[in-house]
Parts: sequence; C-alpha cells; structure tokens
Amino acid sequence: MASRETVEKVYALLGTTRPGADLTKIDIEACAMVLEPIPDSALLEAAVIVSRQEGDFLPSAGTLFQTALGLLDTELPADEAWALVLKHAQSASLGANNPVKLPERTARALELIGGDVGWSLDEIPFRRKEFIEIYGGLAKRWRDGVALGQLPAGDDRKRLTAPGGER
Repeated sequence: MASRETVEKVYALLGTTRPGADLTKIDIEACAMVLEPIPDSALLEAAVIVSRQEGDFLPSAGTLFQTALGLLDTELPADEAWALVLKHAQSASLGANNPVKLPERTARALELIGGDVGWSLDEIPFRRKEFIEIYGGLAKRWRDGVALGQLPAGDDRKRLTAPGGER
C-alpha cells in the first residue's frame, strides 16, 4: 500500500520534472489517501511513466492512480484477448484435446457472449464488437474494485483482498 513517504517521493520527482509545478498547492495527505490502495513499487513506476510524458504541470493523484492500475492489471489488452479467442475457437473446432488456454477475464468475456461454438464467418465482426465491449466492462469492474480497496495481493495479482487484508 502506498506509504506517505512514497507519495512524498513521487511528488518530489514530479515537482522537479515539471517546470510549471507548484508543490505548495499539493495536499500530500489527500494524495496519500487517494493512492493508498496502490503498492509503493507500482506507484513509483507510475510516477516515472507520467514524468516521461509531455506537459509542464503536475498530474492529478487520479492520473497516477490510473497509471499504476494499468501496471497492476495483468490481463491482456482487449485486441490481444480477442486474438486468443479466435485461436481458442479454431483449436476447439478442430477437436483439439487441449484448446488454447484463456486468461480469466478473456474466458469470462467469452462466456458472457455465449461461447465460441458454432460461429459463422459472417458473425465474427459482431462477436468481436460484443466481446470487446464486455471485456472492457470487466476491466472497468476490476479497476473499480481496486479503487474501492480491493487490491491484487503480492506477486499473484489475480487474487483480490479487501481493505485491511481480510479475505
């Protein structure tokens, strides 16, 4: 979880890399509260990423939060997930004993569109659109869960813990 010390380091970094930064207007306590669910290491990495982007002014704590969430999300981007779905459908249609294994969010999105059995070629663009929308919704739900204090735990970032560490 983001410590106050790390939040101070992050804003010190941003303050020195952004010529228009006015650190006197930053409430470190408020930023620490917003960034609390993020591990220190992810927050520091997010600060470096944001520092490398164009701009003269300090990014909001929300920008740092969203950048760090992108680092914590171990699932595939939607287009890569869709490519895997197509490979899965092809391997299943060929009767493979071990079809392509799908990551959790990809498998759930595929399940929510009714699976990949019996698609015609004409359906694929529609199925892709439907999959991408549902996949994006699942990604948003994951991000919202982290924002509410559910955080990927340790190296196994797919397990979520509640605030205070309870399961």
